[in-house]
Amino acid sequence: MEKFNRKYHVIYAFMLAVFICMIAWMCIQYKGPSFKEESFTEASDFLKGWRTEDEREVDIAHLNKLAGVETNKEFSIYNTLPDELEEGASLYYRSKNIFYKVYIDGKLVYEPYEPQNIFYTKSFGTRWNCIPISSQAAGKPIEIRITLAYSDARAGMDNLYIGLPGGIMFDILGGKVTAFVSCVLLLFIGMLLIVADIPINMSNQKNHELMYLGMFAVSIAIWCITETNLLQFFVGDSRMLQVISCYSLILIPIPMILYLNSAYGFRKRFVVKAFVALSFLEFILCMALHLLNIADLHETLPLSHIMLALSASIMLYMIIRNSFVKGKNQTRNIYRVLRGIGLCGISVATVIDIIRFYRGNSNDSAMFVRIGLLIFIICYGSSSLEKTINAVKLGVQAEFVSQLAYRDGLTGIGNRTAFQEHLVDLEKRKDEIPAVAIIMFDVNDLKFVNDNLGHHLGDSMLVQSANTIKTAFESQEGECFRIGGDEFAVLISGSNVQMRCEQGLMNFKEKMVEHNRKPDKLFRISIAYGYALSNKENAGKKLMDIYQQADMRMYENKKIMKASQSKPEEYYGETLLEKRA
Repeated sequence: MEKFNRKYHVIYAFMLAVFICMIAWMCIQYKGPSFKEESFTEASDFLKGWRTEDEREVDIAHLNKLAGVETNKEFSIYNTLPDELEEGASLYYRSKNIFYKVYIDGKLVYEPYEPQNIFYTKSFGTRWNCIPISSQAAGKPIEIRITLAYSDARAGMDNLYIGLPGGIMFDILGGKVTAFVSCVLLLFIGMLLIVADIPINMSNQKNHELMYLGMFAVSIAIWCITETNLLQFFVGDSRMLQVISCYSLILIPIPMILYLNSAYGFRKRFVVKAFVALSFLEFILCMALHLLNIADLHETLPLSHIMLALSASIMLYMIIRNSFVKGKNQTRNIYRVLRGIGLCGISVATVIDIIRFYRGNSNDSAMFVRIGLLIFIICYGSSSLEKTINAVKLGVQAEFVSQLAYRDGLTGIGNRTAFQEHLVDLEKRKDEIPAVAIIMFDVNDLKFVNDNLGHHLGDSMLVQSANTIKTAFESQEGECFRIGGDEFAVLISGSNVQMRCEQGLMNFKEKMVEHNRKPDKLFRISIAYGYALSNKENAGKKLMDIYQQADMRMYENKKIMKASQSKPEEYYGETLLEKRA
């Protein structure tokens, strides 16, 4: 069968090669005009010849550099239209952060619609403009009255053409379509990674590496798409597009840092919390200044750029520490190298595009970031997707093995092996964790129930006891284990451990009382407990000592409970033994 399939592959490859050769030959042989050449005349450049009222030459791409120009103060620039104009010709140009009116021979011919909204920035942003010009206007003076919204390098005009609208559109789209398509591709890949995160996280071990990577890619893709300036042809509202462009930069750092933490892990856990808090603080500050009309999102871009530069620095550090430096237990593989190359590309590209922004680059201001991100997605996405596919294939088997190795077969919670391994892991990380609580439990009456009511009821008692403990502490992020026949343990780590421990015990007692009040219960739930804490006050103690201290307190509680409650012979003799008879 394999030999036959190989023949089919060869036949299809030959057919495909013939097809490619035919298309290539036709492209080489065609010498005729293109559709654009047949349909439209070439648009003429209209960038030169602009001057002020006192005859000074004007660099319209950098109007902020014009001497005497101030923000929010109107000034005019002048030129003369060509001596010959085609019927149906238009003046096309791209404006950046300016307000303007166009006059031909002293008459107002164009003033853009200015939408108003509390969320808008102070300018139109980057906007394409098309102004129809009558052939009778040939050789007449043209005046553009301009008001700068900002004094930075992103204030000016470029891409000035005079010609038929169709030809100019071909020129604009021809130069931007590749960038736009690559941005849409990045957006699609980012969304694909977010969706691909679902199957890999169906198991209990959550790691949203793919989701964070996808969110990171989507946020950058949105920014890159708006920076191509082609969305205006579909949306129209350039002021809204500027808000999207500025706001999307604020959304980039958090998924980036969460991805780095998921992919590599920070040695200092406070790094992620501090960075997310700093990014959120930037968001609050930028939005407050924007909504209070003190400084809009464009004017607070330096804060966003600082966060991006900080993100790029952290990313480079993570690359050096994890991708290109071998540790004692690390092996360098192709995926680690590819990931490092991709991350380097994004970091360097971010810095380059920020520099280009402040230098007033009039072309695609997101070009290098887009290229860097595309390289990264290709490099690392292949590795992550392969891991996802393998995880899905091995998921059932891995879950089954995990159940056997670390789950108690009767109660479904962690077993003694899982408890011991978790205790060892906490011991290693004890200096990084504010506190650890160990809570010990022992089920009363189990031997009596097994001997007198049957082991099946004893098993039911253990299952109910496990559920009581587990549900009481799950809201406090406690991990529950069965470490012996009638013994259970809960581990709580992190911050506010004592408060979480006491709240969990309160829930535990309420659930015991709730069960024992049921009129149709087959057994009572009576569980002794004791706990001890490991914190800064006893940092020198090992967790095994804390474990023994909790165990001793549990046995003290067990003695008190036995002295205060009725003996099992009396309790079951008066209730359930009569029912069974």
